[in-house]
Amino acid sequence: MKLEAGKVYTLKLHNADEVVAKIVEDNDDNIVVTQPLSAVPTEKGVQLIFTVFTADPKENITINKSAITMICSTAEQVSDHYLEATTGIKAVRNSKILMG
Repeated sequence: MKLEAGKVYTLKLHNADEVVAKIVEDNDDNIVVTQPLSAVPTEKGVQLIFTVFTADPKENITINKSAITMICSTAEQVSDHYLEATTGIKAVRNSKILMG
């Protein structure tokens, strides 16, 4: 699967962490991402938290492909939450403009 730069994907790592991140670059050995967030189940549902607490959040992060067990498209609802968490922009879906 070739990953699209600028698109949000879900990465399942060998240690069972589930990471949601925007792809910067996909090469043979590594995936470069920006602002990775980990999905954590809570009693209120799945929450997204920082994956790396001590890194500069504006720096790109390289993930070795050998550490990844699965890569998949991120569910729309989670992708929208990721967008809001990383940019402050709230996604609007299925909005209709009333006229007349």
